[in-house]
Amino acid sequence: MPKSWVEKNHLKKGDLMAINENGCELVIAPNSAERKEVAQEVTIDANGKDLERLKCEIVSSYLNNCDTINIVSNNLNDQASKIKEIIRNLSGLEIMEQTGKRIVAKDLINLNEISIKNIIRRMDVITRAMIDDAMNCAKGYDCCEAIDNRDIDINRLYFLAKRVIKSGMKNSRIAKALGSDSWKLHSDKLVLMRIESIADNQKRIARYSKYANLSRDAINELKKLHFDIGENYKDVMKSYYNMDLKLATDIEVLNKERTRLCDKFLEKYANISSVRNSKSRYTEHVALAKIIENVKAMSTSVKDIARTTLCYS
Repeated sequence: MPKSWVEKNHLKKGDLMAINENGCELVIAPNSAERKEVAQEVTIDANGKDLERLKCEIVSSYLNNCDTINIVSNNLNDQASKIKEIIRNLSGLEIMEQTGKRIVAKDLINLNEISIKNIIRRMDVITRAMIDDAMNCAKGYDCCEAIDNRDIDINRLYFLAKRVIKSGMKNSRIAKALGSDSWKLHSDKLVLMRIESIADNQKRIARYSKYANLSRDAINELKKLHFDIGENYKDVMKSYYNMDLKLATDIEVLNKERTRLCDKFLEKYANISSVRNSKSRYTEHVALAKIIENVKAMSTSVKDIARTTLCYS
């Protein structure tokens, strides 16, 4: 047996192996009944670190499949509530111990029981709702809080999926349990990234809509532009679920036209005169440019999902 393969699969002398027949080949694999994953534990020193750095280290440890995350400090009382909020936003991670100097979080999820396809569908459903709400903000409704809450759900699912996919790509046994392989897992990861990106676009569109001060005509035109790209998103997800290569091709080809319409909209409304002072006009034009920037990014992500679908097999 190759030494690197033995070490990668944590095998030792006396471990049982499984031999499976695959056509004219015999496939040798570690016996899953005998295998036990080595628990990973990490300790994060919170002394002198701001919340953003701590969040980065906690999330990174989670994505690296650490089973136990210890956060220690001489005094955690000031940051405890924020640290607990970070942990609560990571699926499967539960706080098992908390003192004034230590928080211990353990992962309780069995990665073999997670369905990537189900996570993608759940993220898709949430993102569609965010697309609808983003345009309601442009029409003057205050949907930002609802969109922000949905974005938290999207991030929670996205991190969980990344964690599972990384495990599957590093361990063929987990990939097999997921009913997938390295290439399909990689493709699913690309789709997940684009859905998460589209969800972020909706959050930003909603945020900037409050400052754009668009006219009724501009709102109606933007609504149609955004709606059409939203329909393209629904179609590209349909092509992904059904592996409809013709539909995926049609959507990718249309991307340049979608981008052209975005540029045309921005050119048309960016120079509309404002009765407000120059500072207000500048703020409105920047907000409008940011909205179109995110609508275009949304279209590009749709194109990328189409391309991933075309290369999935």
